[in-house]
Amino acid sequence: MTLYEWTKDTLKNGPELFRTEIVTTNDKGVIIKRDITRLREISLGIISSNTPEEWYRICRLNCPIGTTIEDYSDEWIELYNDTLALVRNSLTKSLLQERASKSAQTLFSILERRDREHWQKESTKTAEIKKGDEVITFKFDGI
Repeated sequence: MTLYEWTKDTLKNGPELFRTEIVTTNDKGVIIKRDITRLREISLGIISSNTPEEWYRICRLNCPIGTTIEDYSDEWIELYNDTLALVRNSLTKSLLQERASKSAQTLFSILERRDREHWQKESTKTAEIKKGDEVITFKFDGI
């Protein structure tokens, strides 16, 4: 199995940001535990990376022994963007479920730093100077 196939297969049920184990009980009462540590690592890798290339590296470093590691290619861009959207959705859901919790603030801080385009608070102040018909606009970031 190639790295791309392994990553896609691992993410088939969506990302996991908070657990490293899934515990279920089947119809006969048998408890089944599934280790999802690698799924969590590559899911969190989306938050800590800025580009598909960085995320590819995180996936490469977390894949199981025996995985065929191919060179980075453009097919990773779409997988990165799809996974990023799912992680963003998962974090949003967590924020809504953890209303008055300190962990909600932590999640929101992560979103503000890692996905500024969608989550950053407006921190740009503008000032305009008018001279006749001419308007000059100044923007101050980070105020």
